[in-house]
Amino acid sequence: MTTYNKPPLTFQQQVELLKSRGLEITDEQRAIRHLTNISYYRLSAYMLPFKIRENGQYTDQFITGTKWENIHALYVFDRKLRLLVFDAIERIEIGLRTQIIYQLSLKYGSHWHDRSDIFKLSSKYSKRTGKTITTDIFHDLQQHIQTLLVSNHAEVFIKHYKARYDEPVTPPSWMSVETLYFSHLSKICENLRQRADRVAIASRFDLPPEIFCSWLHTINNIRNICAHHGRLWNRTIDVVPEKLHVSKSNVKIWITEPERVKRSKIYYFLCMINYLLQTVNPTSDFKNRLSKLLYDYPNVALWEMGFPKHWQRETMWKID
Repeated sequence: MTTYNKPPLTFQQQVELLKSRGLEITDEQRAIRHLTNISYYRLSAYMLPFKIRENGQYTDQFITGTKWENIHALYVFDRKLRLLVFDAIERIEIGLRTQIIYQLSLKYGSHWHDRSDIFKLSSKYSKRTGKTITTDIFHDLQQHIQTLLVSNHAEVFIKHYKARYDEPVTPPSWMSVETLYFSHLSKICENLRQRADRVAIASRFDLPPEIFCSWLHTINNIRNICAHHGRLWNRTIDVVPEKLHVSKSNVKIWITEPERVKRSKIYYFLCMINYLLQTVNPTSDFKNRLSKLLYDYPNVALWEMGFPKHWQRETMWKID
């Protein structure tokens, strides 16, 4: 272990440092303008693909011919990819909320979220922390809703319910669930006590419940990355989704050789999104917009995103 002693640098000094490491910067004022609005540290993640590697490690030196425009273009590509993915997740999230409310309300009534008996406790061991984490989704839901009921910033429909009704204390599920985070929705699906309840929701998306719940966890992870403007394009996904070998739907299209795709890379995630959109938004132009984005940035290394060589031959990615 050593002591960190790197000094802060002015924007001009940052430019000089990059030039000393072999980066070509012809328009210094433009580069400074970018650095003024996008921090050097954030951009440093997009510099790595353009740096020389020795003994499997990146050095500080750039590959000969690397220009500032190459780094900035990769950053812009990632931003556009993030916005595209976040928009698609929004569609899926709204569809998921609807199915949770619909399926559970019809079976258990308007206030199913007040029934602890329909949920189970779940425990998972984390290899990273070495701890066992127990999830009590019923407690989490009640705590979240109770907090909203006393909040000055609650949705208008929550305030209306509180002002008009004494019982039950919590609003009906079609109000309460609208206030939940995606992580709540994911945990609800996983922690329903009756498998039949999990099946009822998952089957709407033509997925087995185990795979469906796994995909929701991954989507929640990527959603958080997008919401915090994190790097997405070549990320190795921490919450690896379960493999769908084949779709049992006669209508929805899945990739032909999922066993040859790395589930820890963003390509598999994009395939998941495409598949789920076929339920919640069958006329979605997601695949068209993705194809155009990749066309507009031909220098992006698709292999780093997990794209197979002939991915465009897959039926699910054919342009309408």
